[in-house]
Amino acid sequence: TKDCAVQLQIASMTAVRFLVFFLEVPFAAGESLLQPLAVEQPDASMFPLPQQARHLPPFGTEVQGAKATNKFWANWVVEEGRELSIHPMPYVLRYESSTGAPNMKVSRASSDARVVQYGDSETNGADKIRYYFSPFVSEFGLSAVESASQEGQIIVKEGLFGVHAEVRGPSGTQRRILFPIYSGMTYVSGFYTGFTPKISSDRALLVIERVSNGIWRLLNNGGKEFRVYAIDALGAFADASFDFHPDGRMTKAFEGWIRLAEVQAPEDREILDFHAAAVLVDWQLEVEQDGIIKYSFTKQAAVPKQVLHFAYAHHQKLLAGNAQVVTELTPLAPPTKGLMKGIAGDMWQLQVNVSEARSLGFLPASEPDASKAEDLKEKAYGTLQFFLHSDQWRQAMFKGSYYFSG
Repeated sequence: TKDCAVQLQIASMTAVRFLVFFLEVPFAAGESLLQPLAVEQPDASMFPLPQQARHLPPFGTEVQGAKATNKFWANWVVEEGRELSIHPMPYVLRYESSTGAPNMKVSRASSDARVVQYGDSETNGADKIRYYFSPFVSEFGLSAVESASQEGQIIVKEGLFGVHAEVRGPSGTQRRILFPIYSGMTYVSGFYTGFTPKISSDRALLVIERVSNGIWRLLNNGGKEFRVYAIDALGAFADASFDFHPDGRMTKAFEGWIRLAEVQAPEDREILDFHAAAVLVDWQLEVEQDGIIKYSFTKQAAVPKQVLHFAYAHHQKLLAGNAQVVTELTPLAPPTKGLMKGIAGDMWQLQVNVSEARSLGFLPASEPDASKAEDLKEKAYGTLQFFLHSDQWRQAMFKGSYYFSG
């Protein structure tokens, strides 16, 4: 139909503009390639809004505008997932306030602790894994003595790599705890305002001893050792007037950061202590020519210590520039994706070899085998007829979800 031809022509022209933009627009050295193609509202005839309410509308978020999907924090921005875990890795987090007090629980179930379920003759076979899961065990948590409101954790900031979640006191109070949560974070952190910090655990808390001002050692009956830090807004460790009672309660209210980090070996303690004042609060991505990718980390305070952050294997392979793997820090095993190693640096530069990608054209580098030529022609022609001589193209484009459409 005429309408079909016009719509396909528009889509084709859009794709051509996209390719021409990246292939022909020159960029100065050091200039980011992440430039918007357009910022206008999409054509409503091409991208109609759904007529029915979304199955999972946003909930528990104050972030305006478009919402990220397929992110580790997705459970917390829909009503059905508020009490479920999120997986920033290597830590797994779950928020609860069943006792009235806020409690950001921290689990460290590694891949070694996962429960594996094999299939059977009616599924994928008895010799193949059907699924696995890592049990959530709150080794320690960032809690408080005072009660919180019943609204739960509220997402107040969202980026490519993480979110800021805020927990508030009851109406009429100014109490709040701000949790910056990012993929790969070495420390679980909360900025306390008006609350008296408390360290929680689903296990028995055996040891909570002061190491020095603002630094304590934690040990539970599961054999897990953590460091806990108290750091003010300027990056200074809390003075000697702050301590913890044996049950995990701090001796008085604290204005500043309370941070948790797992210790796997004795040599980890000094490294974690050294970087503890560098609190990660934001993370930006830049992509430049010649395969250069940059992660820029923002710290809460202008402290001289560099951010300590965990990297996956592919990050480690591509790492260039001044950021360095901290070989003395024991790698952590998250529930999936292999060992993560600590990297020290306020900016990571990753170098990707793009020579092979640049040699790619629209068509394959060589002609297909002659024996396949007729089959390929038949498939290509059949697909063209499928879309041009019926309404199939419209059904493929508009399946009621942008996830499945296209």
